[in-house]
Amino acid sequence: MSSLIDALLMPSCCACGQVALLVVMPTVGARVCEACALELSPTVIQVPLRECQQRYAFFEYAGSVVPLLSRAKDEAFGSHYYAVQSLFTAAAIPLIGKEKAAEVIVTQVPSSLRRSIIGWYLPTAMARHLAKKLNVKYAPLLRRAKQVGRQSGLGAIERRTNVQGCFAPRRFLLRNVTKDSLVVVVDDVSTTGASLGEAVRCLRQIGCTNVMAISLAISPLRARGC
Repeated sequence: MSSLIDALLMPSCCACGQVALLVVMPTVGARVCEACALELSPTVIQVPLRECQQRYAFFEYAGSVVPLLSRAKDEAFGSHYYAVQSLFTAAAIPLIGKEKAAEVIVTQVPSSLRRSIIGWYLPTAMARHLAKKLNVKYAPLLRRAKQVGRQSGLGAIERRTNVQGCFAPRRFLLRNVTKDSLVVVVDDVSTTGASLGEAVRCLRQIGCTNVMAISLAISPLRARGC
């Protein structure tokens, strides 16, 4: 899906922004140049966390994925915004389907105060879109309990310490969760997995035993610091 503004502008790749001969990605409907189309073919990457063995991503945070996600996070409701949602959903549905869970609930890593003030938050849009396509429940099970310092520039251990205790459950929503529920936690980019790990830990504390953590992209191994 593209915005009306996008349609009126000169055709440009929704990933890198270059004006070029474009192709339409069949599973997404986004218009990208041929180079980005090759880079935006998802591959399931499993990088287990201490808190969650079922932690997955579909792209390394490199190449065309970087400008695509950057634009999607900062400019809502353009072609890049919808392309990220569709890319994520197309890759995540088969992965979740393999679990054959009786019930699936989709949630996301809570937003920072800054993102809350801005008024949109990409992981929420991704989670809602995934739940809609799966025809399952979406529920914001977690909230931000405290603000933390910026994660950029911190190592793996420092990141874990930084986010410790920063999330809390929305207990009034726990009635949506049963012992058979598969809870899918969504994020856009994962580096060391500190935020996803803290979200999973918080969910396990309130009785969610079957949790899967999925991000669209993960930082390359050399950049994870772990």
